[in-house]
Amino acid sequence: MASPKQSEIATDFPPHVLREYALLADGERGILVGPRGDFAWMCAPRWDSDAVFSSLIGGGGLYAITPAAARYVWGGYYEDGSLIWHSRWVTTNGLVECREALAFPADPHTAVVLRRVCALEGKATTRVVLDARAEFGRQPMGDLHGHQGTWSARSGPLHLRWSGAQGATRRSDGVLGLDLEVEPGAYHDLVLEIGDQTLAALRGQAWLTTSDSSSRTSLPLHATAE
Repeated sequence: MASPKQSEIATDFPPHVLREYALLADGERGILVGPRGDFAWMCAPRWDSDAVFSSLIGGGGLYAITPAAARYVWGGYYEDGSLIWHSRWVTTNGLVECREALAFPADPHTAVVLRRVCALEGKATTRVVLDARAEFGRQPMGDLHGHQGTWSARSGPLHLRWSGAQGATRRSDGVLGLDLEVEPGAYHDLVLEIGDQTLAALRGQAWLTTSDSSSRTSLPLHATAE
């Protein structure tokens, strides 16, 4: 049984050795991404803040995008000269990637997490779960409101906004879940904002500014937005 600080879904994402995690960072905070597309560690909004995702050490909180298929082989790579990570899964039905980064330039009060699910070969069928829990799992999400694919919530002192989550539903344990399907050659963006202040309107073209501000060029995705 999961601990009181975790949702039951956390048992599907056991810890791995540290060398199997990728690091996302923007200068203000960092995220450890596991091979199943799970955020196992993140302090927010800054490096020295309490963790909002802490399953790596047995705490609460999880944000995962993972193939729905029971069998898959995982891997991944960084874009050259960057901390933009591509989680990559070969499934029985095709090839799926999730392009992941913290938006740059960084805001010290708000983390902007960018995740792009790409169906490189075949249809991408993924399971997405969001269970933000501030203060190392002691503060579950509350005050949840969803409208046209955007969800807002609070977790302790933190404000949250999750965009691109059309079709997401709230489970009985408070976790937001989404069965996401992306057609071959297409992609779908999910954006999670976590801040210690009221969230301002998100600037447009977050992927473009993240790449340009770091003096790097985004690799072509060979896909189109859904």
